[in-house]
Amino acid sequence: MNFEPVINARFKQFREQHDLLEVKDGLAFEHFVNFNVFFAHNPEPFLGNSDFLDLCSVGGSNDLAIDGLAIKLNGAFVRDKDDVSTILERNKKASVEFIFIQSKYKEKFEMGEFNNFTSGVRDFLSEEHLQPMNESIIRMLKIKDHILSEEIMILWERNPSVRLYYVTMGKNQGLPHIDALSSQFKQDISNMNIYEDVHIHLVDSKALKTICDNNSNYYSEIIEVIDSMPLTPVEDVENSCMALCYADEIYKLVKTPDGLIRKSLFNDNVRDFQGDTLINQEIEQTISSEPSKFVLLNNGITIVCNEYKANNRKITLINPQIVNGCQTSHMIYFAKETGLDISKVPVSVKIISTNNEHITGQVVRGTNKQNIVFDEAFETIRDFHKELEDFFPSVNDKINLYYERRSKQYNSSPIIKQAQKVSFRSLIQGFVAMFLNQPEVSYQHESRLVKDFRNKVFLDDHSKLPYFTTGFAIYYLDKYFKENPQLVKENKSLKYHILMIIRETIEPKMPNLRNEKEIDNYCKKVIESISNDYKKIIRNSLDILNRCKDIWVNEMKKSIYGIKDVADFTKLIIEQASNRPQEPGREFGMVKKVSIDKNGHYYGFIQRVPSNIFFHSKNSENLNYSMLEGQQVTYLLKNNTSPYRKSEEVAVDLKIEIK
Repeated sequence: MNFEPVINARFKQFREQHDLLEVKDGLAFEHFVNFNVFFAHNPEPFLGNSDFLDLCSVGGSNDLAIDGLAIKLNGAFVRDKDDVSTILERNKKASVEFIFIQSKYKEKFEMGEFNNFTSGVRDFLSEEHLQPMNESIIRMLKIKDHILSEEIMILWERNPSVRLYYVTMGKNQGLPHIDALSSQFKQDISNMNIYEDVHIHLVDSKALKTICDNNSNYYSEIIEVIDSMPLTPVEDVENSCMALCYADEIYKLVKTPDGLIRKSLFNDNVRDFQGDTLINQEIEQTISSEPSKFVLLNNGITIVCNEYKANNRKITLINPQIVNGCQTSHMIYFAKETGLDISKVPVSVKIISTNNEHITGQVVRGTNKQNIVFDEAFETIRDFHKELEDFFPSVNDKINLYYERRSKQYNSSPIIKQAQKVSFRSLIQGFVAMFLNQPEVSYQHESRLVKDFRNKVFLDDHSKLPYFTTGFAIYYLDKYFKENPQLVKENKSLKYHILMIIRETIEPKMPNLRNEKEIDNYCKKVIESISNDYKKIIRNSLDILNRCKDIWVNEMKKSIYGIKDVADFTKLIIEQASNRPQEPGREFGMVKKVSIDKNGHYYGFIQRVPSNIFFHSKNSENLNYSMLEGQQVTYLLKNNTSPYRKSEEVAVDLKIEIK
């Protein structure tokens, strides 16, 4: 379709990066819109992987005419009830927002489609539900019901807000019928006495382009200053100055056209907004009671941009990043949003124009070290990570992985797909699981892992190859799950346990990480094994995981719930994986069923993913088949020659595993 050319180009790039070229245009467009709208709210869940995009893309059969659905709690997207608990442990207040998206790959807004959309949202938000819902919607509904429960409700700062986006490639040029439906919808939601601040955005091609531009930080903003003073010349710094402006100019800089805070503006800041801390309370107090003293009591903000242009008392900032002053910027935004007068609050602003990343890193560290910032926040600006960033693409492999040391640093390169990017978060979580054998803690936040494993990860005398091997294994595990979506629900939550099993089954005896020669040879073996047959290796790893679950529940009589956080379950996995027979070509599994055919011969099935494997007694002699059901066995795979079996392979040469 002949849409706005910039949108077409970005849509095409998005499809290439997210492996959506073979997907129908309408479905791919839904993912494109979901990504950009939710990214504008909070980019963090999208950095380095596409898991969250899959979670929030709920379109399909029985989808309530909703294509994208997400729930924000205290500014963060929640995936499950555990996320709700984790967020509320840090802050005993709850600010909730429900976000719904309907997107249509067409050139006009249609009243009927919008009516279906609002009806579906109304049903979701109601206490009673009349329309059928798919599993993705039901999963989000359970989170909604939990947040609306009495135990969470008492923590609400205010009633939850609701935000709807109806996106098409048409032009929003007066839509009276849709406006009428919007008014009725807002009234219906208000009558529920649960929600407030209902926002409806009719997003046309121009508005969508603006959202995409903001996400990519390809934008400019003009701020009016009270006064400015140039700073002394510095090599590789095109220009720099100190400026003084009123807070409403900062508000204008940090706010998106639809009223959100521009999260991408803080990508190079060492920490995100910290919420209702004592320092932020003091910032708010100064704004409200002593605005004229603000410039004396606050360090102001530091902006690094590609370029800036000064004209009288106006400064044009091109592609700015706020590298220091995240808390100040957020509190100015929230002060304005809550009705405080910020027009006479003076703020000092340091503006630096440079395209040199080393200079940017120095500015980040230099301007933040005067504040109370934990050392782990600076982890990725260390030389080890810069060297690791260069090392990843230098490894000659067919998938070309890239270490995304700084968020969004590869967004401008259309040839790098999302799956090829390895974020700092996924790398440290994967490494702790795969090479330190502690998957039960690897699911924790990266800042906690940096602190707890300070003397075990990213050490200067470590080889870079184990870290690449971690990213390599993550890539193929994600690829396998994408190829076998029916396995995601049961196994994705134990992703890092599976990484550990993969390494253990290839070679359990791992050299010391500080012995570069030996650990590199070890990693090369792991990489080669995964490259040669990742499907078989991951399938066998899932078999071991399922076996461990079975032992845990049926033999050890322990609960299956919460096993990903239990160290004893990790020990069980290591025992089972390392004791697994190493005979080349042999598979492992549990016999699920044994029967007798019409000729009196035994046959059955061995548990295997993605489907169980058939065996027949004529291919495995000297076994007591009447006692075989439930036994752990090893076997070889053989091409099926029987016209009566549809499967391509069968199991032969069964042997009972000796425990």
